[in-house]
Amino acid sequence: MFIHFDRDRSEKCDNCGALGTIMHLSVDRCEAMLNLCVTCFGAMARVFQNATAKLRIEPLEYREP
Repeated sequence: MFIHFDRDRSEKCDNCGALGTIMHLSVDRCEAMLNLCVTCFGAMARVFQNATAKLRIEPLEYREP
């Protein structure tokens, strides 16, 4: 997987179709590419932030064998 952050004013966002992208994601194994504009990238970041907040990482408890 390759993620490249760079503005490309001529590229269309694959999510909403707006001109101008800031992120290009490329996955070689499945030959997939994704370009996101600022708005769609922000929405994706909020979704990941909310999902991360729901994860609970609790310490492992010691149990007698």
